[in-house]
Amino acid sequence: MCKKKCLKTLARYEADTRTDRHDRQTSCGPFCTPEDCVNVATKNLTDTKSFLGDILSWADTQTSVKKLLLHLKFKQATDHVLLDKSINKTFLEFQHNITEECGAVDKQHSWAVIEKQEEIIMYGPFYPKYNKGKHSEDFIIKQTQELLESEAASEGGKVYVFTKNSPCLARNTDACMLNLVQKAKEWWTVYRVKTHIGYVKCWGFKGNKENVFRDIHFSQVDCIDQTEDYESYVKAAEETDLNPACENVFSAVKRLLRSADLAFINTVQDQGCKSFKRMHSIFDGKPEEEKDIQELNRMIKAAQVLLPDKKESLEEHLRKGPTFAFEYAFSSQMSDAKQGQIRLTFQQCWTEMVQDKYAKFIREKLTEDFNQCTVQLFIKDVVSFTKEYLQIGRIQFPEEASQVPQ
Repeated sequence: MCKKKCLKTLARYEADTRTDRHDRQTSCGPFCTPEDCVNVATKNLTDTKSFLGDILSWADTQTSVKKLLLHLKFKQATDHVLLDKSINKTFLEFQHNITEECGAVDKQHSWAVIEKQEEIIMYGPFYPKYNKGKHSEDFIIKQTQELLESEAASEGGKVYVFTKNSPCLARNTDACMLNLVQKAKEWWTVYRVKTHIGYVKCWGFKGNKENVFRDIHFSQVDCIDQTEDYESYVKAAEETDLNPACENVFSAVKRLLRSADLAFINTVQDQGCKSFKRMHSIFDGKPEEEKDIQELNRMIKAAQVLLPDKKESLEEHLRKGPTFAFEYAFSSQMSDAKQGQIRLTFQQCWTEMVQDKYAKFIREKLTEDFNQCTVQLFIKDVVSFTKEYLQIGRIQFPEEASQVPQ
């Protein structure tokens, strides 16, 4: 763990005792009346109940997923929730220091900073230990709690929590995002510390392990694309032995298919991929056909070279396979019948590969939008209760400033 303390010239002021903290938290002030105290206490209790109720609603993942799908049915994911410019700038400065000292890291990790008037305490980066059920944010929470409780950190100040992926909203135990929000409330109540949580990528509930759209394969996508509404989709699906998706998933897919840019990259895989494996079934493995198999492998390798990775539409990718197969020059030793059979099989395998890639692209795009929407709605839900002491948002880097609206 890289740990860095940057002590400023100001002397550390003495922390108030826990008794003093308690007095300030339970008293309205020297001139308040008993009625004032009751009103304040009642309001605080009501706010706390509302806050806890909101947190508990997000802890019910199944209900939250339904709410999000309903949201996506009528509205696309909006722009990212960004941090305030000043907070974003501070995160970038700390990120520079962490990277300079510990090196750049692309995988999931977290670090944090406690910023006081008289000192800055940086700790991390921490990495997940999935085999022990630990996420990187778990280590951040534990370390922050210990520092705030110790003499190393006096009352007041700010906590900056960085995490590559936004804290999860679903796991086998309490979700990281819910833990951090509740801890932020506790740190504010006890230590008068404000918390800022910055992330790079929206993780949603389970990130790339999200399975809401797992059954959206090409046949489903094509059926949704060919039908006008959910009723006609269900009828068409039943006629083709497809298991219809729910209406909200149908709407999310339909909305995505109507968007302007659905270009994707189709990487030509080698002969070991499932789409091309059955091309070898043309030959029955006889020794005299070994040359034909070698010719087939050369064709697949030629496709890898002559059909480079490029973002194109589904139709453009589909056209490439037949064109390549028709123009490919086989060796003169292969019979015309065998050449024709291979060309036809190549086209079939190519179509299957492109369709699989397209369906995967659609699933990934849907999941990305879903995760972004999840984080956005969560932040929107909690901000009314936490704006005094907590800010959550995506970190904007200088190179994307002109692309992402403020």
